[in-house]
Amino acid sequence: MFVTNRSGSILFRLVCIAAVTCLWSGCAIRSVYIPLSKNVSLFDSNKQIQAAGYLGANHVELQLSNNPFNHFAIAGNIDFGAGIANYDLATGVYGYNKSGQWRYELLGGYGYNNNSDYNGGNILSKSEQVSYDVSSLYHKVYIRPAIGFCSNIRMYRISYSFSLSADVSWVYFKDYLFRETDEKLSTPAMPVYIVNKDYNNKSAFLLEPCITNKVGIKNIYAILQLQAIIPYSQQIDVRNTKFSPVIAYSLGLQYNFKFRSKK
Repeated sequence: MFVTNRSGSILFRLVCIAAVTCLWSGCAIRSVYIPLSKNVSLFDSNKQIQAAGYLGANHVELQLSNNPFNHFAIAGNIDFGAGIANYDLATGVYGYNKSGQWRYELLGGYGYNNNSDYNGGNILSKSEQVSYDVSSLYHKVYIRPAIGFCSNIRMYRISYSFSLSADVSWVYFKDYLFRETDEKLSTPAMPVYIVNKDYNNKSAFLLEPCITNKVGIKNIYAILQLQAIIPYSQQIDVRNTKFSPVIAYSLGLQYNFKFRSKK
């Protein structure tokens, strides 16, 4: 009885922390590129469906992954909000050691994003005298290697995992617009731009390393992710472009639908 109450108390705390923190941390700061939370599943020999959600102040992100066959996985993300539409689909292989604690996967995927925000506030600039305009339409192709460790604390019936992953991406911007406007000096007829980046049909390469932690009781998990974005391009000047954000911090909840193995 002590273990049951203890685990229930921990689960309640996980849910409360996720509900309060994700609103603060899950805001997709608007820029030409909005990173998705990484869908790192790390399956073992058991067949299951993993469903996760991230709720932010201006967007909602949903994830779904499945291993229909042993060593084969599929994963998808949908991210939507005011002016945000982001879709992602990946497939690949996964594996694990004999104990099932060390696991790895290699996914390849495609993403599509349509993103726009005009006359925004000073989220991307610390000055109250500056507003920004953002508009982008891009396609993304990537590979995502990941490795992680999964275990549990039997006394409290808690499962946990820690993983490292990285997206290596080629991003093709069909449209790319980023402007910062000096509101103090501008007039309706003559805006004064501090930054004015406007490209069409240009590409960039991204490296997005990510750390993912999951802690759960039974089939419910709290997810904490930290990821960085490192852009490179010879066609786009990324020095003054605020990628969204440079350090991404997200927290969500996951539920695992597990299927019994046929004997």
